[in-house]
Amino acid sequence: MLSRLPVWVLLAFGGLFAGLGIAALAGGLSRGEFIAAALALAAGLLATLVLLHIAFGPMNSVIAAAKSVAEGDMESRATVGGPRESRAVASAFNETVRRLDELLDAASQERNRLRAALGSSSDAILALGDTGEIVFANAAAAELFERAPEELSGTALGLVLADDEVREGVRASLEEGRSASVMVRLPSRRQLRVTTAPILGEGGGGGWAALVVCHDLTDIAQADEVRRDFVANVSHELRTPIAAIKAVIETLVGGAIDDEAATRDFLARADGEVDRLAQMVEELLELSRLEAGTQPLAREAIDMEAVLTHAVERMGHNARRQGVSLELEVEGALPETLGDAERIERVAESLIHNALKFTESGGSVRVIGSQADGAIAVRVEDTGAGIARSDLPRVFERFYKTDKSRGRSGTGLGLAIAKHTVEAHGGSISVESIEGQGSTFAFTLPVTPAA
Repeated sequence: MLSRLPVWVLLAFGGLFAGLGIAALAGGLSRGEFIAAALALAAGLLATLVLLHIAFGPMNSVIAAAKSVAEGDMESRATVGGPRESRAVASAFNETVRRLDELLDAASQERNRLRAALGSSSDAILALGDTGEIVFANAAAAELFERAPEELSGTALGLVLADDEVREGVRASLEEGRSASVMVRLPSRRQLRVTTAPILGEGGGGGWAALVVCHDLTDIAQADEVRRDFVANVSHELRTPIAAIKAVIETLVGGAIDDEAATRDFLARADGEVDRLAQMVEELLELSRLEAGTQPLAREAIDMEAVLTHAVERMGHNARRQGVSLELEVEGALPETLGDAERIERVAESLIHNALKFTESGGSVRVIGSQADGAIAVRVEDTGAGIARSDLPRVFERFYKTDKSRGRSGTGLGLAIAKHTVEAHGGSISVESIEGQGSTFAFTLPVTPAA
């Protein structure tokens, strides 16, 4: 009941008792009266202490709860009790802690969402502290710089990305609050667009002061290089037959048309060049349709052993003429699959033709069919000139020719068509080669039994 009275009332009662005791002692009383007055004073002081405990005891609960909250225990609450003022203070404290807990939880969720967004980005992202050290790195950054995220954390950016323009961009972001974007080429030949941006007020959390975003442009640069090479190769391939046809026409117009034998020879040459142009146009159209996915493919049962046998028989004449041994090996019974048998046969013929073209007389070409890991595997091995390591990544590009094949016949489209044909059937194609020791082209097709 007392705990519900206002503090000033409780203190007034205690002061009254103490005052009465003091007045009695000061009034010159007898011994008995003095003892009674002393007891009254003691009772008054005791009552004051009790009333003070009742009035301010609940504040100890607030103090204890405040210390717990300061140490990180956001579940701690003060006991609501005592006089009205104490209850008001305890209730206000508890409400403040509750709201603070909600704000911290919201901030934590926002930080987690930010980290998740940055972590899942395909761009390499580094967060820097105010001294330029890395305090956060996402998975893409770890992959780009070939280090674990925890290894990057705490490392100076200059030890990971040593570039003067990047260093200047980071300085501008940290000291001047400006963003900057520069192009960087890494020793690994990767090309990056590096953007630095300030985080005003350390909005990223955890002491983040700036972000460094590395956008990998390597694929775009390579695609642009392929496009330039394609235009150059097309121009080269078209220039040769057109120049030959023009030379024939000029020779005939110049008077050779009166020589019947020369005329027939020149017309035969022109006819061969026209056939070459027609083949190039047809192969370009076929490749374009394959890349666009508009080329209709048959869905019929394919007897791969029969397909390989037919391909080897058709290329046998070329092999004998060049003095090259051409053999077919089938390891066990090949399973059945579905697809376009005619186009798969063209793939096999293209790989065999390519192997024969770079194999000197006395060499050998082996075509091996087998089954592995639920797929049909076909390998074409030769003992020819081989392919330089620098050329291997590009041999399946259209019109791409290695230095050794520049003077040889062919449009440079055969391997590109083979690649897209195999991939259209759900398979894959690859090449391995050691320069001077030969090459192995291989493709696989998934086993898809006919119903």
